[in-house]
Amino acid sequence: GVAGGTFVMCQYWTSRMFTREVVGTANALVAGWGNLGGGVTQLVMGSALFPLFKIFYDGNAEKAWRTVCVVPAFVSFSFGALMFFISDDAPKGNYSDLKKHGVMPEVSAAASFRSGACNFNTWILFIHYAACFGVELTMNNAAALYFKDEFDQSTESAAAIASIFGWMNLFARGL
Repeated sequence: GVAGGTFVMCQYWTSRMFTREVVGTANALVAGWGNLGGGVTQLVMGSALFPLFKIFYDGNAEKAWRTVCVVPAFVSFSFGALMFFISDDAPKGNYSDLKKHGVMPEVSAAASFRSGACNFNTWILFIHYAACFGVELTMNNAAALYFKDEFDQSTESAAAIASIFGWMNLFARGL
């Protein structure tokens, strides 16, 4: 959740580090932690930083909201750069070192893409993920507005209530 740019890599790392018998559960739990970021973001942005930035801008909610949106961009960029410099590509090390020592075969990006694109399972997962991720994005983006408009909640309380959807993913993805 905190390192916004690491979700897909984390799924890959988990797939490489767990055995076939448990990798599905491990990926689901890791994905739940990744989706928890949506709930944490709602809570931190709407209920903590937004009120703070409103104080900085003398109650100007428009300016406060537009400015507070710089915070996750900065955090995501920082963690992405951190992950680039301190992480390995796989449990056995970086791909360039593995290829240099002959542990990993040299495969072109085009051949790797072709192999994935021609796999029927890839397309089934693509369709499934496209459908469910769209619902998730809609929930994360629209829930706070819904609670604010339909139930006359303040932005702060609407964001706190909307964050429950993201927190739910912490355990629900692994079921």
